[in-house]
Amino acid sequence: MVNKFIPKSLQEALLILSQHDCYIMAGGTDLMVMKHRSSGLLPSFDKDIIYIANLQELNFIKDVSGSLTIGATATYSDILKSPIVPQLLKDIIIEIASPSLRNMATLIGNIGNASPAGDSLVGLYLLDAQVELISLRGTRTMPISEFIYGVRRIHREKDELIKSVIIPAHHFTQVKWKKVGSRKAETISKITFAGAYTLEKGIVRDFRLAFGSVSITVVRRPELEAKYIGLSVKQFKDKISDILSDYGQYITPISDQRSTKDYRYKVAMNIARDFISHIG
Repeated sequence: MVNKFIPKSLQEALLILSQHDCYIMAGGTDLMVMKHRSSGLLPSFDKDIIYIANLQELNFIKDVSGSLTIGATATYSDILKSPIVPQLLKDIIIEIASPSLRNMATLIGNIGNASPAGDSLVGLYLLDAQVELISLRGTRTMPISEFIYGVRRIHREKDELIKSVIIPAHHFTQVKWKKVGSRKAETISKITFAGAYTLEKGIVRDFRLAFGSVSITVVRRPELEAKYIGLSVKQFKDKISDILSDYGQYITPISDQRSTKDYRYKVAMNIARDFISHIG
């Protein structure tokens, strides 16, 4: 028998999670699709469900010590309306699903789902997002790049709830977001890309690339970025082939119903080349 819980407070939710292994549902836009069955049949759940969308303690978007903090039940629509959310994240979210779904879906749900095609993840990796988890045992925080370790695999214990995502402030010279899909709206990504750089007096002081739908997790390689920081714009552009070669070894997409691996690889490299060639 599957139990359904609707806690009235965060503390009650944590108590339930300490006693039951649950699917955690807020908007449910990912979970309900995953558990969908044939038309006319109810979704199939194999363990208990806890519904947290009504928890106002988790519904917040605020600045905490200079970092943007977004709570677990804040919806995509809430994020789009917030004046303190980076434009990159808004640009990504506006291309996710439809307005009706954005009124229900949450950023935390996209993180918890941990799909390689999760659009928001590319931006969160690029922005050094941290995931905050809470349980009756306390709280802990870890980089999103460590929290997600595979396809739908996350470092969350059964008694933990993702409380928020924390995004440090950044001041890039230029940021680029690109999504490639079968159509312009309401499409699952074939490729996603986010890039950013910062220039100071003609010197590259920050440089970041992130790719989605090309591996089991988002591809961002800080150790490669560090190789090219400190170069002049001219020196940097002279390294385009080297940069693409460095990243190419980590771009390992698969073929599926949406696209082939060869197409994904070529498009990822072309988008990266275009972004790099326009630096400065």
